[in-house]
Amino acid sequence: MKTRVVLFVLAAAFAGAATASAQLRGGTVEINPFAGYLFGGTIDHNSDHGFRFSRVDVDDDVTYGGRIGYNLTSLLEFETQYSRTETQFVSRQRDVDDQKLGDLNIDYFLAYATFNFGHGRVVPYFTIGAGGANLVPNVLDTRSTSEVRFTSSVGGGVKIFVTPHFGFRLDGRGYSTWLGDDSHVYCNTASVCTNQNWLTNGEGTGGFIIAF
Repeated sequence: MKTRVVLFVLAAAFAGAATASAQLRGGTVEINPFAGYLFGGTIDHNSDHGFRFSRVDVDDDVTYGGRIGYNLTSLLEFETQYSRTETQFVSRQRDVDDQKLGDLNIDYFLAYATFNFGHGRVVPYFTIGAGGANLVPNVLDTRSTSEVRFTSSVGGGVKIFVTPHFGFRLDGRGYSTWLGDDSHVYCNTASVCTNQNWLTNGEGTGGFIIAF
């Protein structure tokens, strides 16, 4: 009787280990809806004459979107991402309440190479990618205009699988968006426009994974 119990326990442990070792499999697809918070960054600008300088903050706000990934192997995954943040420009000064200057919608369209460290139930990963950001401002009485700009991104996180086909994902990543000289993403009422090359921000998100 004892021998049977021991054999049963060993068989169950072996089956569990086999299942745990097969969470990430080459040739599978992962769908990852997510939501979280974007930390907006800043946009600097000065006047055409160079004697006036000011800083405009992109407010922190909720972000949401989705990723679709293809596991070429258990260690290498190629992903695409779409995410959206509906935020605003604000002016922050000491001892003064924040002043809203206008709205800004950010849509990221990005492709990534994701490197998974392991293939068990808990899988840390590192990801790097690039694509475009569609920046859509709405600033009253200015000539700010929407622009699509190159964006690079880097991040990391962890995948936690409940079964080989379902799990959760915690993720953090940063974005750097090229604005270029004299960008019209933000202009003030004096037609003073962006004079900063990069908009840098970051986010923390969480979501679930469906794998098949």
